[in-house]
Amino acid sequence: MNGEIGLKYNPPQMKDFLETQLPAIITGILGVGAYIFERRRKNAEIQKVESDANQGMQASYKNWVNDANSKFEEMRSDIISMKSKIDKLEANETLMILKIDGLEIEVIEWKQKYINLKAEIELRDNGINTTSTPGK
Repeated sequence: MNGEIGLKYNPPQMKDFLETQLPAIITGILGVGAYIFERRRKNAEIQKVESDANQGMQASYKNWVNDANSKFEEMRSDIISMKSKIDKLEANETLMILKIDGLEIEVIEWKQKYINLKAEIELRDNGINTTSTPGK
């Protein structure tokens, strides 16, 4: 070697190297391939599980929303019904107030009639006749 450092092409040495190292090289390549394949398979499996979980959550959420909407509709109809009842009660209250006002006026009129009648009776009992004519 005249002071040269380097590799010279030597087919018999290359053949020996390949014969001894080829199984390790093939095993390494197949191992990397198997690793990549297995990784993709696991990723696909994880995605499927996540997809199934998402679908389950979406179905649960949809059921919850439908249930909540039906309860809101029920409450809405209850509120409408209660408002209608309140309106009827308020109308009845107004009628009752008018009747009470009318009865109060009637009571005042009857009190006045009573006072007048009482005064007339007292005058009669005291000998003063308010209905008699003079000279009889």
